[in-house]
Amino acid sequence: MKKLAGLALSTLMSVSAVSMISGAAIAADLPVAEPAMEVVPAWDVAFGVAGVTDYRYRGITNSAKGAAVQGYAELQTDWFYIGSWGSSVSFPTRLGLSDPAAEVDLYGGFRHTWDAFTLDVGALYYYYPKETGFNTDYWEFKALPSYAFGDFGSITFNAWYSRDYANTGQDEIYLSLAPKVNIPVSAFPDIAFYVSGEIGKQWYYNAKNGARPANDYWTYNVGGGMTYKAMTLDVRYSDTDLSKNECDFNTGVRNWCGSAVVGKIAFDTSFNKIK
Repeated sequence: MKKLAGLALSTLMSVSAVSMISGAAIAADLPVAEPAMEVVPAWDVAFGVAGVTDYRYRGITNSAKGAAVQGYAELQTDWFYIGSWGSSVSFPTRLGLSDPAAEVDLYGGFRHTWDAFTLDVGALYYYYPKETGFNTDYWEFKALPSYAFGDFGSITFNAWYSRDYANTGQDEIYLSLAPKVNIPVSAFPDIAFYVSGEIGKQWYYNAKNGARPANDYWTYNVGGGMTYKAMTLDVRYSDTDLSKNECDFNTGVRNWCGSAVVGKIAFDTSFNKIK
């Protein structure tokens, strides 16, 4: 009886072992499930607000050397975008200017990235609501190729053109180069530090009715900042090579084209980031 029980137990263990080996072999033959790929949304809406100590446009103040509040919203896909950007401005009538309520930029274009190279081509309409006296609204067209050097930084070439700058009847071209270098700080891994700058040349020509075009000039800025999640802090030095007389001829004000230190705090995000 003991021999019979032992034989039965031995047979049962052998069958179990074969079953386990067979089961393992079958499991090994089954296809391994691949990790789920992240689905990139077909579109997004980016938006943000900012405060600046001085709204400088190509080195020239557009806020009478005072603070300005800015914001934007942009509908974007992989190839196409359209949006609006706005800022408070100050062109006071006491200085003979048009004193609009704000600057509202309506823009759109095509933007795509191939590996490290990005190309942005589009158009922008500068709209100044509730101007007094004369209208300075106008169109400008742009081409902005850029190249990213991995985590090190990037460089962008900016080309802008208008056939009727500020509704004055003169053509204008602006070309600039804008490098950016990322600075990793191991003590603050969640904060992205950087230094950046821009150097550019503004040309005016083909003034109508024999009028003298505005003075061409160089402008540059250099500074740095930090980004933490949606918040960016930035401080930079800005200047042009316009003299006070040349600045007066271009803008109607003698001291709007000089050097300045500009601070900025901005908050930028998108719908897909906050879902």
